[in-house]
Amino acid sequence: MTSRNLFTSFYRFKNGYKHKCKSLNNITFYSFSSQSHDREITKELSNKFFAEPVQNLLFKLTHVDVQKAFRKRFTGQNPDTPIYKFMTTAEIEKMQAEVNIKAKEKVQMPPIVPLRTDLGQVLEINKDIIGFDSAKFVFTDITFGISDKRRIVVVREPDGTLRKANENERHAVNQIYFPQSGRELKHPVMFDDNNLKPLLENGDYEFILDRACCQFEPDDKNYHRVVFSTYKHVDESKNYHILQSTRHLGPLLFYLAFNKKPDNFLLYCLQTERFDDVILFIQLYTKINQGLEIELDDSKDQFKLIEDFISTECIDKVNLEEALKSYTTRNSETLSKQN
Repeated sequence: MTSRNLFTSFYRFKNGYKHKCKSLNNITFYSFSSQSHDREITKELSNKFFAEPVQNLLFKLTHVDVQKAFRKRFTGQNPDTPIYKFMTTAEIEKMQAEVNIKAKEKVQMPPIVPLRTDLGQVLEINKDIIGFDSAKFVFTDITFGISDKRRIVVVREPDGTLRKANENERHAVNQIYFPQSGRELKHPVMFDDNNLKPLLENGDYEFILDRACCQFEPDDKNYHRVVFSTYKHVDESKNYHILQSTRHLGPLLFYLAFNKKPDNFLLYCLQTERFDDVILFIQLYTKINQGLEIELDDSKDQFKLIEDFISTECIDKVNLEEALKSYTTRNSETLSKQN
């Protein structure tokens, strides 16, 4: 790339931009102590999120509902005019299959990726130009066809330091030259911690997460802060149903699994008759943290699996064991027929 093409434009900033262990069927569970902070998102962990077996488990746990996926939402745009047609049974079945595919596309999950680490990296220090100007100079490659993530943006400081742009500078330059619909030049104040808390208390999780996906790149520290804070609030309040059949439930459950916080979701599932989701989540948890596959068909093995998992991996053992016992009592007739 030539220097003319690389530094096609420069942008001037005056003040910057303003163990215990159990086994079952050759599956070993290792107990982990509770963590006071989130586990770091690494490349290896991100690769696990994108792995097909994990994506399949997350999609099953999402329980895609066509009615919810295509519900009316306040987006500031006029809704499409409905079209009515007379169709044969075969045409209806074909249309339903197409709708199911589109619904799956609508709940495509936002990625979980590591934070970008090269921001602000010093490239050169030239003391000969100290005092040349009191402003920062931002040099940007504005070649079309380059993604915002890969676009080269560097900053020359008044003290002669040449460095890579930080996240705010990259965001500003990309939005100035290649504006994205729905993304603002300055980050909305709703993402400030003081303003975010009332939205979380109000249960506006999908609105927060959708706007975070639009405003930030997934490797931005602000994206991680907002999204993971929202996941924590959903988990603590057990409001998983709000995100069910949305593109955000899968990443939330992945977050709970890799941070080893299974208690609240398992308790929610047992109390709301979601036994299959308990098994799926344990499979997800084990796949992420131990790299093992679990395939169980017999209900006795499933209950043994859950009991051992609660004993080794969970903190709130008393409530979970009571919830499992209550579930067994409520469904004793159905379970006896299966056996």
